[in-house]
Amino acid sequence: MRTQRIQSVDLLRGLAMVLMAIDHVRVYSGMPAGSPEPAIFFTRWITHFCAPAFVFFAGTGAFLHGNKLNDKAALARFLLTRGLLLVVLELTLVRFCWTFNFNYALFTLAGVIWMLGWCMILLALFVRLKAETVGLIGVAIILLQQVFKFVPQPLPPAIGKFWEFFYPAGLEMPGIFILYVLIPWIGVMMAGYGFGTILLKDAAERRKTCLGIGIAATVLFLLVGGVFMYSDTQPNNPMPPLLRLLNQQKYPPSQLYLLMTLGPIIALVPLAEK
Repeated sequence: MRTQRIQSVDLLRGLAMVLMAIDHVRVYSGMPAGSPEPAIFFTRWITHFCAPAFVFFAGTGAFLHGNKLNDKAALARFLLTRGLLLVVLELTLVRFCWTFNFNYALFTLAGVIWMLGWCMILLALFVRLKAETVGLIGVAIILLQQVFKFVPQPLPPAIGKFWEFFYPAGLEMPGIFILYVLIPWIGVMMAGYGFGTILLKDAAERRKTCLGIGIAATVLFLLVGGVFMYSDTQPNNPMPPLLRLLNQQKYPPSQLYLLMTLGPIIALVPLAEK
């Protein structure tokens, strides 16, 4: 059982926090989120790594914490209480810091802290399974996320509004803006939970595995993303080819978006260890 902190995970999470601060400065300065101008585009694009890093390493951290506790029930309680705390913070402190008012009828945000909290609560339901199984389920959710579009429509209003928090169903949600749905982010957290097993391997095997997964994901992104980019017949697209390749869907995150971000993040783990 490993009890000391793994510095590479801490370093990469800290780097993600710095990048996210840069992005929020951009928001408050009034700069646009996307632009064919490379300087503006890459200021936004570099921050795309933040949410995947937060969510993926939250799953990894949950695994490592459970490994230290050596008690699945205690880990489930920890994830449940920590997740509920994050949800409450999103609806109170975080919301106030975005809006500086208490008029919940006007605007409520289901943002990244909300999503992280609910994903921890959902992860608590799976921690009694083997970590490898949890990770594989997470990867399946990421790869097959579009199947959630085929939930029969229209859903009854009460169920439909509940489902809108999981995956976009096209329903109006007055008073609340759902920026981060739970699918496929719960899959990312579960994949990170399974990834924790790799960090317990010896240094040489850990390095080889992380580089293998990270480079394979990045190459797959370049190949598949390149095919989609050159088959795109959208007229008058002002973006040059490189920017069109990197301009992947974040809300909800597509498979290409997650390959583009998680691939390099995982490949950086061995470097961060140094």
